[in-house]
Amino acid sequence: MPTGLVIRDIIAITGHRDYPDPGSLYKGLDRLQAKEYVFGGARGTDSDALKYLSRTQPAAVKTVVVPNRLIDQPFETRAITRRHANNIIELRNSGPDRYRIRNRFIVDRSTHVRAFYDFRGKGGTFNTINYSRSSGKSFDVWPLNRFDKNEIMAKSPGQFKEWFNQMKTHKVDLRAVKTLILQYILHVLGITVQAFIKALGYVGVKTLEAVWKQ
Repeated sequence: MPTGLVIRDIIAITGHRDYPDPGSLYKGLDRLQAKEYVFGGARGTDSDALKYLSRTQPAAVKTVVVPNRLIDQPFETRAITRRHANNIIELRNSGPDRYRIRNRFIVDRSTHVRAFYDFRGKGGTFNTINYSRSSGKSFDVWPLNRFDKNEIMAKSPGQFKEWFNQMKTHKVDLRAVKTLILQYILHVLGITVQAFIKALGYVGVKTLEAVWKQ
């Protein structure tokens, strides 16, 4: 679980409709534990996460929030919601901003937001992350794209620092990228973690976990 979360939390799940690696989604969900999960009712991450958590955490409450009415949802997602959700909230908005309203509702309802994101820099998940950040909501990101180890190891020190800072700025769950970070520091840069942290300008910080909290 992300640092600071407890089982009484309500975690909102947001993510893309299309993503390449279901394994990344499931791994990110396995890192969570809450009394209630809130979903947006769309295909892709929303529905896949609802089905998965229904099986792996049956005691947790699953709440699905739909922009308008459940009957207005696509047949497949409607069926998944009816089968796996404990609660269904219909916001009954049919206007062009109905998805934005839905996304903000699930953020406001939750105590923490877990975003499954591929860093595309646009779209509903991107906007939900930004709303979570601007509203002061606790959130973190689990990457949906599978990082290529060879590509990361081939980065120049400057490119790696930029990627490292991107992961930290996006509040990517450190456990999703820690192995890659350690491998680059130890095998490409050939220095200790403490030396790398010092080179980044952090004073009195000795671990990656402490850097992530800065």
